[in-house]
Amino acid sequence: MSGGTFESLAIPAFRRLWIGGLLYFLSIFAQMIARGALAKELTGSNAALGAVTLAFGLTGIVATPLGGVAADRFPKRTVMQIASALLLVSSLGIAVAVQLDVIAFWMLLVASAIQSVGFSGLAPARMAFTAEIVGRDLIANGVVLSQISMNVNRVAGPLIAGVMLAAPAAGISGVYWLGTALTAASMLLFATLPRGRPAPDAARRTPVAEVIGGVRYAAGDPTLRLLLGTSTLVIMLGFSYVAFLPSVSEDFFGQGSSGFAWLSTLGAIGGLIASLLIAGRASGDIAWRIQLWSAMSFGVFVAGLGWSPTFALALAISLPLGAATAAFQSMNATLMLVAAEPEYHGRMQSLLQLGFNLFGIAAYPMGVLADWWGLRKTLVAMGTLTALVGIGSGLLRSTTTTET
Repeated sequence: MSGGTFESLAIPAFRRLWIGGLLYFLSIFAQMIARGALAKELTGSNAALGAVTLAFGLTGIVATPLGGVAADRFPKRTVMQIASALLLVSSLGIAVAVQLDVIAFWMLLVASAIQSVGFSGLAPARMAFTAEIVGRDLIANGVVLSQISMNVNRVAGPLIAGVMLAAPAAGISGVYWLGTALTAASMLLFATLPRGRPAPDAARRTPVAEVIGGVRYAAGDPTLRLLLGTSTLVIMLGFSYVAFLPSVSEDFFGQGSSGFAWLSTLGAIGGLIASLLIAGRASGDIAWRIQLWSAMSFGVFVAGLGWSPTFALALAISLPLGAATAAFQSMNATLMLVAAEPEYHGRMQSLLQLGFNLFGIAAYPMGVLADWWGLRKTLVAMGTLTALVGIGSGLLRSTTTTET
């Protein structure tokens, strides 16, 4: 890639898509900190933290395949605007409830479900739109830059939320009001994008037929099967650690919301560094090697977070943990887009997104397990299983390559 790390940003439509995503994810990650702190404040249990994520996951199981169909069937610009509107509704509702002091835990569950529907449409549409706008030669660069826009906000979101949570004049409601404004701004930017072409024969098929067609397409391709299987297991087993960071901060080390924000921020910095390093280099076999090593490292660092005896060490582990997370997500999405035909891009990305919904579902029983068995042991077990999935994926990839 002759243009280097930021080559795709030279394309005006991609710049607008990127900036809109930047604002959208700033809203998401700032609210994530506020939501975790609010759920912990309202309930005080790990199971409740997992339940908020469970609402996201259960809703997404239904919404995500349909979101992929929508990304392939309708103009991607329209799909992204509707998805942003749903996030706007969820953040505005919580902002008003907290402001009026009528907030209840069930409201967090409803807001999480609405956000899941929105994200189920936006995530596949955004990735498929990226591939369409930048072209096949720049897919890896475009995907990693999209990941950078997310990881920048994994740093900025917790920092901004942490400052606002500590300020009496802002607090939790202020975070949600800010999220509402940022989402509205992203909707305006998405409105300036080209339509985003749907599949030429989409109107002749039912949504259910398109979902089934996408599943069959993925099942019939060994590369897509491996990528989907690896992503689903890694995210389902390992990514639940995110839901438990408030408890890691408070119950392990007595650091409260500020510790939660610092753990999240250092993880985001690691993700940003990893994304910048691979943005201009990730293609072909290099992308596969990054995907393999990041999956294994992700598991090792999740286990390390559970084992960590001090807050300082937990902070140190958060940096490479965030790097491994970002590298794995970027490479998996890139490899999927390269391996799939363009008319299936939305549905393939929605199948990848299903892994995040399964993580949401797995977070609740893991939260129950953590309350019963202990969060430290649960995190170590999660990390160990995730690392084993990475090793198994590498072995399967070697076997497939040799047979080919």
